[in-house]
Amino acid sequence: MIRSANLKDLDSLFEIENESFDYNSFALSRQNFIYHIKKNPLFVYEKESKICGYILLLSRKNSEKIKVYSIAVSKNFRGFGVASKLLEKSFLYALNEGKKFAKLEVRTDNTSAIKIYKKYNFLHVKTLKAYYPNKSDAFVMQKTLLF
Repeated sequence: MIRSANLKDLDSLFEIENESFDYNSFALSRQNFIYHIKKNPLFVYEKESKICGYILLLSRKNSEKIKVYSIAVSKNFRGFGVASKLLEKSFLYALNEGKKFAKLEVRTDNTSAIKIYKKYNFLHVKTLKAYYPNKSDAFVMQKTLLF
């Protein structure tokens, strides 16, 4: 089941975050999660009362784009389609908000994430050199949302 995150999910979200990201990947803090739960679309995938993954979206009112700011899946649930289901939820949300595009940044060496994004027709639109704190590059990828 996919639902909006709430403050009760904080420990699970932070655990998944620490499993998935480090400082060099702009990991979110507990305070970041509290802020985003209150202010932005943050969806969790829950199975048998366990949070398996999340997706955080950023959306400006007058923009045609929605940004996939962060997506992460618990190591125990990778390979079961959780990320795909979260992405699909984000596309439905974006369309409902009148958005025409989804965009994101991804480390150029994150081949598993890039593979999923390509599956959903995200295209590489540019490369951001030394984007991450450890000077790793990022791809900016964008998808046209279909109405």
